[in-house]
Amino acid sequence: MSRVFNAPIIANDSSIDRLFEACQHVIILFWNGRALSESVNKKLVELAEGEAGHLIVAKVNVHENPESRNRFSMAQTPALLLIRDSQEIARVKSPTPTDIQDYVLYLLGRGPKPVRAETQPADRSVDSSPIAVTDKTFTQVVLESPVPVLVDFWAPWCGPCQIVAPILEKLSGEFAGKLRVAKVNVDENPHYAGVYGIQGIPTLLLVRDGQIVDRFVGAMPEHYLRAKLTHYL
Repeated sequence: MSRVFNAPIIANDSSIDRLFEACQHVIILFWNGRALSESVNKKLVELAEGEAGHLIVAKVNVHENPESRNRFSMAQTPALLLIRDSQEIARVKSPTPTDIQDYVLYLLGRGPKPVRAETQPADRSVDSSPIAVTDKTFTQVVLESPVPVLVDFWAPWCGPCQIVAPILEKLSGEFAGKLRVAKVNVDENPHYAGVYGIQGIPTLLLVRDGQIVDRFVGAMPEHYLRAKLTHYL
């Protein structure tokens, strides 16, 4: 390879084929142009640096590159495409940092092909009921979620929290597959409540691609929350 790339490349319709000519092993993350989770971006940077000379790491914005989107049938993003000798050997929908690491090892011949249950009902993107989240599971369930997440910071003793609970249960079912509802008991899990400056409960954070896009404090009416969620989804 005549040139070593040690950082992720932003590829487009006209440059994507040159990636395959430049390196035997290529991974491409197709995404919708919105901010990716910090953990996914960090993993891409880490792999680009650590595997420079052996691997090209690229990203393609499907909104700006419709030819690539259609060519590789990217109906759902984010998705990771793994290329060896100009041939697709695997693709991973909504990859987590662990998925990316494991599939790169497979691509480079350093590990077996990962077993990823893509068709399981518990795909984490089709939850029809709120999920209890702890400080330990927050990153995986919320920040790395393939769909937006409405996070409810609550406590058992909080009266307004009990008023909001059935509304969130209903909305979770209505938006199943498009939205995940996560509940964080702040008495038992204070870390992220502190990180996000939660002063009163209930506080609802709408998180998309690992970033907070809206915040609601207090017992919001059902019609108000539904309208807000519809706007973002």
